[in-house]
Amino acid sequence: MSKIMLLIMIILTIQACQPPVTETIQPNSINITVSASGELESTITALISPPAIKGTWNYQIKYLIAENTPVKKGALLVSFDDKEINNQLVQQQAELNQAQQELANKIIQETATEKKLLLVVAEMQMNFDKALRTADIIDQSLSENDKRKVFIDFTIAKNDLYLAQEKIKFHKKNQQLNLRLAQGKVDRAATKTSALKQNINKLKIKAPIDGIVIYRSNWRGEKLAAGETVSFGRPILEVAVLEKMQLTAQIAEVDSGKIRVGQTVDIKIDSVQGQSFKGKIISLGSIFREKSRQDKRRICDVIIAFDKTNSDIMRPGMTARVEVTITPRKDLSTALSKSIIQSNDAAKITISGSSSQPQKFVEISRVVSSNSIIFNGLNIRDKVLL
Repeated sequence: MSKIMLLIMIILTIQACQPPVTETIQPNSINITVSASGELESTITALISPPAIKGTWNYQIKYLIAENTPVKKGALLVSFDDKEINNQLVQQQAELNQAQQELANKIIQETATEKKLLLVVAEMQMNFDKALRTADIIDQSLSENDKRKVFIDFTIAKNDLYLAQEKIKFHKKNQQLNLRLAQGKVDRAATKTSALKQNINKLKIKAPIDGIVIYRSNWRGEKLAAGETVSFGRPILEVAVLEKMQLTAQIAEVDSGKIRVGQTVDIKIDSVQGQSFKGKIISLGSIFREKSRQDKRRICDVIIAFDKTNSDIMRPGMTARVEVTITPRKDLSTALSKSIIQSNDAAKITISGSSSQPQKFVEISRVVSSNSIIFNGLNIRDKVLL
């Protein structure tokens, strides 16, 4: 036991004889940064949702392309059940066929009636011509009764011709009206039939651009699948161009005044280990909002452009951590954080070689890595104990 005590005393004696470990306060060059989180997105996307069809609010998904599938423009992305519209189309097609048949019958009927009236006009014209010739060659030897009869026959023939001509005129006007009405019925039925066919085509949505398929989640994080019903207006998926990626970062309100367009950014994607990317801020949000329903902290969005993208690993929706370089400072007084003693919400630091005031109160501006930036309380070349 005495040997152990002797060994401890020797070690303490040796440590007491060693000079204390100190650090000299001096100006350092440090990059002041702001940390934030963000999410990757494509600058070129096409949002896919149910089509606008009159009277339809809910759509059942019949086919849905797999997520993360590369697609070319024109590829089928999603199709909806069209049974109800097909039933409407069958009924409307029958109405169109009936209207077309009625129009054809009306044309035949009107044409036949016109031919009959033309024959009557021709007959009345012939009777009129005969009566006119007879009236022109009245013999003076005829009795007064015969002369009156000739005149009466001429008048009757003239009136019959006039009536026949008026009938054909009336028929032609009435014929045009009847045909327009029948044609209008056909046109309306054809328009409805065409609209139903277009609606059926609308239920098959194709890719408007080349890109990759990304499913869209609702506020609970749920994604749609084939067989489910979706309401009009809800996004189903988007087609994103991977070669055109950017990042939307959420900057805390307290840090927003330090952010400027053009500042450099270090980016680390959470799901990509061992790689970091560079970028620059290209746009600042104009409004502040709550971060989420659960997180009431106020944030604003900033858009960050990558200096270089990698379409093999980058996907929309990936989360990332960013460090925005606010400004490089070359005249900051710093000390290792482990040399600072926190006590009663105050920071103290021990000065080497000082007997009158071995500890000083200091004000810390911020902590960067393992260094604390001293705002007030120390002088350049002060030596502090570690």
